[in-house]
Amino acid sequence: MTYWMYGWHACNAALSNQSRKIEKILLDRRQDPKKLQLTKKIPFEVVDVKIIEQKVGKEAVHQGIAMCVHELIPEDISILEEDAPMLVVILDQITDPHNMGAIWRSCAVFGAVGVITTERNSAPESGVLAKAASGALEVVPRIEVKNLATSIAELKDLGFWMYGFSEHAKDNLQNFSFAKKTALVFGNEGDGMRSLTMKNCDQTLQLPTSKNFQTLNVSNAAAVALYEVFRQQN
Repeated sequence: MTYWMYGWHACNAALSNQSRKIEKILLDRRQDPKKLQLTKKIPFEVVDVKIIEQKVGKEAVHQGIAMCVHELIPEDISILEEDAPMLVVILDQITDPHNMGAIWRSCAVFGAVGVITTERNSAPESGVLAKAASGALEVVPRIEVKNLATSIAELKDLGFWMYGFSEHAKDNLQNFSFAKKTALVFGNEGDGMRSLTMKNCDQTLQLPTSKNFQTLNVSNAAAVALYEVFRQQN
């Protein structure tokens, strides 16, 4: 399936990814074509900005560039079989593409080797998600699974320790030393982790927060948790 990707960071990262199939590039006539980091021949047109807006929407911050791209093919859990320090993020039905994209960006910054999502009830790859990820989709592979509980069991067999995050957890993020192979689990924007997902976690944790206001957006919570694991492991 194809969609229109936009924004310079997302598009140039896609152009650098040999696994990304790109059909066409549209460039606002006010932009410099030399900014395109082309590594292969791809058809592109210099057009009026209104043409780009017709493809991505008037509200999209497209920065004068849009590309018709194919979705990346998800990877399999088998890429995590190596016996080495690894950090992965599991997203239990995150549906907001802005949140998912922001989490993906944090995963790239803090060294996660994969993002695991469910086939159903998860935000699909899209222009909005790619823009929020700012190129991270090309760096951190998506691992798409049918049954999250089964996949968590597989990850445990591979040596991963599951840390689920909930504002209702008793234990604090700062009080834990994370395992060599760590999986951070985050639930959706409204209800958090599903009960079975939480049950399958080895440990549930909360972030240290002010007593006056304890609720944090899931993408921000993920960034804090990812930073702490990265800090410990590096």
